[in-house]
Amino acid sequence: MSNSLRRILTALVAAPIALGLAYLGGWPFVALIALLGGVGQVELYRMARTAGASPNLTGGLVLGVLVVVCFARPDLWPLAALWCVLFVVLAPFLLPQDQFLASFSATLAGAVYPSGLLGSLVLLRAVRSAAVTAETAFWLVALTFLLVWATDIFAYYVGRAVGARPLAPSISPNKTWEGTLGGFTAAVLVGVVMKLTVLSVLPWPHVAALALIGGGVSQIGDLMESQLKRSTGADDSSHILPGHGGVLDRFDAMVVAAPLIYLYLDAVVGLF
Repeated sequence: MSNSLRRILTALVAAPIALGLAYLGGWPFVALIALLGGVGQVELYRMARTAGASPNLTGGLVLGVLVVVCFARPDLWPLAALWCVLFVVLAPFLLPQDQFLASFSATLAGAVYPSGLLGSLVLLRAVRSAAVTAETAFWLVALTFLLVWATDIFAYYVGRAVGARPLAPSISPNKTWEGTLGGFTAAVLVGVVMKLTVLSVLPWPHVAALALIGGGVSQIGDLMESQLKRSTGADDSSHILPGHGGVLDRFDAMVVAAPLIYLYLDAVVGLF
């Protein structure tokens, strides 16, 4: 089976599950984001070990899950803070003295990247104001998913078909300016379709801004993860998603797009 076919089959299975849980919202969606963040942390810690660090899996995963849960239950932030302090206190006894700083930093970093940043999807799905109904909240999450997915798909295939000018050859030799432009064009089309069908609440200038975030700025997240892999000698973060690699490979752009889209909708549009 070709890699492209594996990519397509995986997407046909995974995308409906993600959108279905986003539609349900509540704890099923929180569980999905916590699971994705947790798997991404495991992948990050595996790469960190390749580089010589020894992050604490239990301490990091518990903190990562707590951070995601706290986006749904803000009253639990003291518990997350307590766990973080507990880890700091116990770290000298849990982590090896050799490479202590790298191990300590990697453990805490995993709770932010990817778990904490992906947790902003929980904020997008929450209903906390009269301006955002449950239906609108779902479509905002769906818009975020579709912007990033369309960007990734078109950047990949356009880059393979007509890509000639490397985007960042020292970081990711296969990424091209043509692929980047193709991905951004796809995001613009997604934004237009969503605006005309299910998100009339958003004025056109805001749709354009979200397309720029989801289709342009988010691609820097791809370069970030490529740099992580290059620094540790990894080809993929894992092989859990056939044809796609790992969770970090699939959600590297989402960890940039989701928090920026939420912040834009909150601070600029005022929806939340």
